This record gives sequence, C-alpha cells and structure tokens, in this order.
Amino acid sequence: MPTLHCVFQSSDPESPTFKASKLNAASRIPSLMDTELSDLALSRKPSNKHVPVTEDELDLPGYKEPSSQNCLGRTRAFLQRHPWLMGWNHEDWWPCWIGLFLFFLVSVSVHYSIEGAHFQPWTSNPFDSLHTRPNLGLIVLAPLQGLLVFLAVYATGAKNWREFYKGFMVIYALSFLSKWLASQKNIKSASIGDSIWAILFGTLLRNIMTGGSTPSTSGTTPGAAAQSRPLPGWLKVAQQTELYIAISLVLLCIDVAVLRPLAPRALFVSWVDTPTLFIFVAIMGSAWLRIDLQTAIIMSGATFICGSSAAIALSSSLAAGSKADLPIAIISVFTIPSIIALPYIAKAIGISAQVAGAWFGGCIDSTGAVIAAAAIYGDPGNVAVETSAVVKMVQNVLIGPISVGVAVAWTHREQRRRRAMRSSVPEELTERDTTIDNNDSSDAVRGRLSRTESSLSSLKPIPYRTLLWQRFPKFVLGFIMTAVLFNTVVPLKDRPKVNSFSFMVGEWFSTMSFVSIGLGLQFHELRREARMLLKLTTLYAAAQLVDILSTFGLAYVAFELF
Repeated sequence: MPTLHCVFQSSDPESPTFKASKLNAASRIPSLMDTELSDLALSRKPSNKHVPVTEDELDLPGYKEPSSQNCLGRTRAFLQRHPWLMGWNHEDWWPCWIGLFLFFLVSVSVHYSIEGAHFQPWTSNPFDSLHTRPNLGLIVLAPLQGLLVFLAVYATGAKNWREFYKGFMVIYALSFLSKWLASQKNIKSASIGDSIWAILFGTLLRNIMTGGSTPSTSGTTPGAAAQSRPLPGWLKVAQQTELYIAISLVLLCIDVAVLRPLAPRALFVSWVDTPTLFIFVAIMGSAWLRIDLQTAIIMSGATFICGSSAAIALSSSLAAGSKADLPIAIISVFTIPSIIALPYIAKAIGISAQVAGAWFGGCIDSTGAVIAAAAIYGDPGNVAVETSAVVKMVQNVLIGPISVGVAVAWTHREQRRRRAMRSSVPEELTERDTTIDNNDSSDAVRGRLSRTESSLSSLKPIPYRTLLWQRFPKFVLGFIMTAVLFNTVVPLKDRPKVNSFSFMVGEWFSTMSFVSIGLGLQFHELRREARMLLKLTTLYAAAQLVDILSTFGLAYVAFELF
C-alpha cells in the first residue's frame, strides 16, 4: 500500500511501529464509518434489473449478435445495451407501462359502452352484491392484472417469479374478500373500508403462516433476539406493495374541466398550508420524537397529502425501502374517526356544503375516505361531494412536486455526507498509535486494510444527476402522462365514465397493496417496535389535529368569505 506509507512514522514494513500504526488506522476507519455506510447501504433501493450487455462483452468470442431474422432477439439485445431508452427491465418504470396500458383499455371499454365492475351494497346475503352484469368484468380484469404484474416481475428478474401466480391468487382473493365485506351496508355506514380489512387479512395470514418468531441461530446466548420467519417465496414474490400503489396512482385521472371552476379556491385550500406543515411536522417528528428522518418525512407526507400514494412516492424519493408500511397502516386505521366525526361536526356548527366539502377534501387522507365523509354529510345537491373531490384532486397533484423536491433535497444531503465522510478519512489515517497487538498477523493487517479500501470506494461521490434520477419516482411521470392523455385524447362526454372506471381499476391495485402491507406485519415485531408505533401514532395525531384546524380556516376563508 504505497499510498499509506507516507502517513506512518516508519516506512519499513517490518517495523513494529509501522505494523502497529497501520493496524490501528485499518481498525479505526471501518468502525468510524460503519454506521454511516450501513445507512447509505440501506437507503439504496435494491435493483432487480438485468445487467446490460457492455461493449466489452460484445467483443468476446462467445457472444453472438442475434440473427437478422430474429427481430425480437435483436430488439431485446439492443434494449439491454441501451437500458436508458426504455425502462422495461426496471421496476421503477413498470407502473407507468401497466398504468398507461390499462388506461388505454379503460378508454376503449368506455367507448364500447362497457361498464366498470363494482360491488352493490348488501345486508344479509353477500351474493346480492354480485348480481350486476358489470361484475362479470372481474373475470377478465383479475387475470389481466395478474398477467401484467407477472410481466413486471419476470422482466425485473425477481426471485421465484415462476411461482408468482400462486401468491397473486392469494392476494387477489383477500382483496376480493375485503371489498366484498366493505360493501356490507352496516360496515359501510361505519366507514370501515376495504383497506382496513385488507391489512387485517394480510396480517392474519402472515402470522398464521409464519407462526411467530424463531430463536436466533447466531449464538446460544439465552434470551437472544428472535428472528422473523420469512414468507414463502411464492407469496413473497407477489407482495409488490410499491408496484400496486404506484399503478393505482398512474390510473388516477385529473379532469381539468372539473377543476377549472373551483381551481383557484381549491389551490388556496390545498397548497397554502400543506408544504409548510409537511416540512414542519417532519422536522418535529425527527427532532422532538426522535423518529428517524426518513420515516418522519413519510409519515408527514402521508398525513398532509394523500395517504398511501404520498407515502410510497416519498419512500421512492428517499429510497427508504419498507419504511412506508407502518405509516400507511397507522393512517388506514386512524382515518376512520375523521371520516365519521367531521361530517357531524360540520353539521353541528352550521357551515355551508362547499366549506364542508373543502374541509373534508383538505384534511382527510385518501380520496375514497374523502368521498365517504362527504356522503355522510349528505347535502341535497351533492355539493359537498363535488367540492371535496375537486379539493382532493388538486391536493393529489402535490405528489409530483413534493416528491421531486424531497428527492432533490435528500440527494444533496447524501452528497454532503459522502464528501464529509471522505474528507475525514486522511485525518484518521494520520493518527499514530504505537500499541502493538502481537496476536494480529500480517494477514489480519491486510484484511483490515482491504476492508478500509472497500469502505473508501463505497464513499466515492456519485454524479448528482445520476443520484437524483435514481431517487426520482418514475411513476409520477406516468401520473402526469395519464392526466395529459385524459384531458386531450378522451372525448369530453366519456371523461366521467373513464374517470370512474379507471379509479375502480386503480382501487383494486390499491387494495392489493394493503394486503401486501399486512403481509409485512408480524405481531411479535409490532410488540418489539411498540415504542416506534407509539411515536408514529403520536406524530400522526398531532399532525392531523393541526391539519384539521388549519384546513378549516382556509376552507372558510376561500369558500365563505370570497
């Protein structure tokens, strides 16, 4: 290691002082950077994309260019050499392809007067909810959704992709059961939606299949930490939480014609306080409640913007992995009191239907919950429903700019940390220590120095644009493209039906994502993370209270005074 000789007292490799100093530097640097490196490693989103064919590999004797007759082979090889042209083989882009393809099919179906499937409310006989002709479309929709997700799983090279169909059938069955139960009149009147049932069924299945925890095999120490039993591979491969929610977001159509009359006031209600409160609550959760910053940002965004969709978008921007699961579960459960209480409070204080609708749309998390609250309010002309839907639609648009802003800020933060950590390395190397550990051989020294080199190479700065593009949630582009196509290509008379049909298809993916979230929750892990659960619940309660009060003031000013 000639680059290290200059920083030690002796340049003689056999010198005891040289060995001791070299060993000390090698042992100190990894321990100094272990925490930071592990954070960086965990923050990186694992990629399942195929390794593209490089120019060097093309020159190898064993490589053969596909024949001119094999058009598919030539196309595949070309895309492998130039993966930036299309993201067909990367999980970040598949929500766009699936969402846009389904949007096209929905538009064609509406053109040919095909209606979307939906469960009718039922009282005592569950099969009453299926006695409608459009529900026959589920026979086509279910395998189509499974096929499209299978293509994404196959293209990204996911493990156990051959057994995907087994896991998807289970997840779809639980989603079907959740929607079926949620359509029961008494359950529906209590505002217990399909998301609650989906998380519950997924959690029960996970804990039944895995049977709790197993003792740690890393040692024989009594009371060693328990390890979670993993899901079977055939079910794990179908647990595509981010993919399902991202597809549902791409299918969320924004109708400019509906937004235009109320857009200025809806913007005032949705955009004035949301970014400020989002930043403030995220910082408060990190500084006051000692929640890690990524989870605090996800929790805050999910509370102030649009629930699970915002949580997944921010998780993608932060490369936070599964940190969105617990916030989504908390929001899904604790949204119910707001859905039930706010309409009665609005009636009690005597505010107008427009103010009430804007209030619901601005402070209740998900679109479905907003419509449910407005329906409970029940004004004769459905003014509250229309106003709440418009305000929520405008607020949903915030997903794009906020997720991009978070990606930019987090990328800057990571770059600063990398530069700071790398600049601190020479100072550690120049420290001298004359203590000799006679038990360490030269092989141990070389091993530790090798580890040091590996640590230093992992701190090599990544180009800013590259890192930002990796963090950018690609499905936001699909969301924007769907909105553009919806407002330019779809005929004006078909837009309400296309919007409703597309929302229905997206809700199926959303329900499957809630089942997947439930599959990631284990009772013994929740007990172990009870403190974190309490902190997140406290943060959500505080944020929701602030959101309710601030949104009420903005809604009153926008729709009552102007």
